[in-house]
Amino acid sequence: MKRNRYIILVLFFVCSVYLFELYVLSPATENNRESLDKKYKTLQQYEYVISGSGTIEDELKVLIAGMKNIEKRLIAEKSDFLASARVQREISGLAGKAGLNIAVTRPLNAVKLNDYSAIPVYFEGNGNIKQVSEFLKSVEANPLILKIDKLSLNITNMQKPDELRFKIQISGLSRI
Repeated sequence: MKRNRYIILVLFFVCSVYLFELYVLSPATENNRESLDKKYKTLQQYEYVISGSGTIEDELKVLIAGMKNIEKRLIAEKSDFLASARVQREISGLAGKAGLNIAVTRPLNAVKLNDYSAIPVYFEGNGNIKQVSEFLKSVEANPLILKIDKLSLNITNMQKPDELRFKIQISGLSRI
């Protein structure tokens, strides 16, 4: 009888240990594993950021140098009138080099953009497709920062589809 008690007691102890492991230790181990995985991934992200910090400093230096170059490309004239005249002169020169005929040139009111001012100028004229293409390329390559705000192209003669009439609004950027 005592022997049966010991066997039942040992059996009860073994079952208790098994159930304790199954319902308490296994879920706690899984929770700990998931927590460790999350922390490990976070640590890897931090290591990646720290290893890339040197490249960020280099990129910032390049951006600062680029900003200095952009400042040189702004219209240097102090008044809106003189800045508008400069934009008109630049656009007329570019149109002349491209061979475009300009019929109308009209300065528009300056638009304030925080510390900068956009100086728009409106042009109308005519030319062929190649001339307009050369003009647009030269506007893009100009040392001044010029932006094409509006562009309208129309065919003037259906027998000669190469001949175009254009209406363009171009803005230059200046510091206030």
